[in-house]
Amino acid sequence: MNYKISNHNLILRVLIIIFIYIFFISTKDYYLKIVKKLNNYSNGKKFIDKCLKNFQMSNYNESYNFPKFSVVIPLYNCDKTIYNSMLSIQNQNISEYEIILINDFSNDNTYKIIEELSKLDKRVKIINNNRNQGTLYSRCIGTLIAKGEYIFPLDNDDMIFGEDIFYYLYEIIKRRKYDIIGFRAVSVKSYSKKNIKIEDLFNYVFPDNLIVVQPELKTWLMRVDGKINPHDITIWGKIFKSKLYISAINLLGKKRYSTYMSWAEDFSMNFIIFSIAESFIFSHKYGIVHLTSSSTASFTQSINNKFFGELFLAEIIFDFSQNNEDKNFSVYSILNTFKSYYDIKSTINKNNKEYLKKITSKMVKSKYIQRNKKIELNNYLLEFY
Repeated sequence: MNYKISNHNLILRVLIIIFIYIFFISTKDYYLKIVKKLNNYSNGKKFIDKCLKNFQMSNYNESYNFPKFSVVIPLYNCDKTIYNSMLSIQNQNISEYEIILINDFSNDNTYKIIEELSKLDKRVKIINNNRNQGTLYSRCIGTLIAKGEYIFPLDNDDMIFGEDIFYYLYEIIKRRKYDIIGFRAVSVKSYSKKNIKIEDLFNYVFPDNLIVVQPELKTWLMRVDGKINPHDITIWGKIFKSKLYISAINLLGKKRYSTYMSWAEDFSMNFIIFSIAESFIFSHKYGIVHLTSSSTASFTQSINNKFFGELFLAEIIFDFSQNNEDKNFSVYSILNTFKSYYDIKSTINKNNKEYLKKITSKMVKSKYIQRNKKIELNNYLLEFY
């Protein structure tokens, strides 16, 4: 009897090992195909030639005045990357979209490039800011003029991956009009073939820890192991129902979104969007190639821009959160900001220090914050000054 049971156990273990091996091989093969596709896709001459041909053959009828998607792209000094971003949109196998480009007072060849492409495609709309006003403002004003049913945010150095992401999303929308649809992203350090590796594909296998167990979307949703984690929330890798996004912008208010901000702006905007959304679905399809090189905007911000962005995010969480836990989290954010910038506090400008003082004062007066945290906030503020 025991001998037979052992044999059964052995057979079961062998079968499990074989299954894992087959799964691993098939998964690796799947990712290798994606890498191969990406290598051919990024900066490939055939890809660019094909897209340019599509631009030149553009002949769109009046039905595209009511597009399914509005791709909104804030632009600042991106003449090295915007070409690929634009062509990756044009590469889609459905045409019911518009491209809204907000040129944030670039001083390179960005405007020249987008002006040339707009002459070839009636779906391209250009907004020119008369001064550099930041990503938050640019993305908001682009969204406010959008005609599409859904907003597809895209950074000016990212690309849409593959030819069928619009079609794929459209098929989901036909079944049910979710407020938000999320999808996977491929992360690369550059668009050079030699820098694209299979390991990159695992960086954003599940880009955001979104509402896996909380579908009602009524509180702060970015949680890892029970803790709130706002830095897992990004504007890219999702589409948003336009009415929802515009409602969030109106809640934020023009005074706030007109403030220069290009650091953590997507975390702040997403917090408000998710707090009022009612439905969400996550797909495991790859839809974005996200560039993470040191030349991208996230890595080139000044200390004061980063400092302001982190303060802004903390205040947004505090003002728009719907439960005490989230309001308390904004206090932890401010305390971490104190600690992170303490050694370089002399480089923080007067306006940011006054803003820090204002937010801290608001939190100290709040009935939601524990007394020991209020004391800690005050002590850090005194030290910081």
